[in-house]
Amino acid sequence: MTRRRPRTTRRALLAGAGALGLALAGAVGLAGPASAHNVVVGTTPTSGSTVTEAPESVEITFDEAVLNLAADGSSTVISVTDADGTEHATGCPTTQDRTASVPVTLGPAGEYTVDWRIVSADGHPTSGQFAFTYDPPAGAAAAAPAAEATPCGSPAADADAQAAGSTGTADDGGSSELIVVLGIAGGVVVLAGAAVLVALRVARRRD
Repeated sequence: MTRRRPRTTRRALLAGAGALGLALAGAVGLAGPASAHNVVVGTTPTSGSTVTEAPESVEITFDEAVLNLAADGSSTVISVTDADGTEHATGCPTTQDRTASVPVTLGPAGEYTVDWRIVSADGHPTSGQFAFTYDPPAGAAAAAPAAEATPCGSPAADADAQAAGSTGTADDGGSSELIVVLGIAGGVVVLAGAAVLVALRVARRRD
């Protein structure tokens, strides 16, 4: 004959399961934001657009602040090249809150590609690319050619080296944050499990 489990025991089990579920949900919620990378929310010029006037700079705006791990801004890399691969960035990239930018001097009409790499607010490097087209009106004066090398060197050539140099600091910061979050989440789960055991013991005494 099957013995029915007392109501108090069933209630204790349900309460414990609910507590564990809430604890796990909290752990997932805490861990999620810690590993989120910055997302591009806007660019100047706009991605895929055609401009008739040469911009003095290229800007990329993100949803969160861009980290500057070095005083000289070398943790941010922005390269602006034409169809021939010629670099048109004329200075070092700079960051201000959520925006990274670089001065440029465009050359002939055509498509320009922007490659960027930054350190996200979570401490991890992230990168991307977009393009725009430069189509000056007929008769417009040609822009002066860009210098062969920017003061920061070639952004495209230095991208991997700078990312490697910042990875240690960036990953350490992101990993430390994640470890703290997981530690808190683990503690919550342990406490929830202890609550289940206490509830079961109390329920058995009442039964």
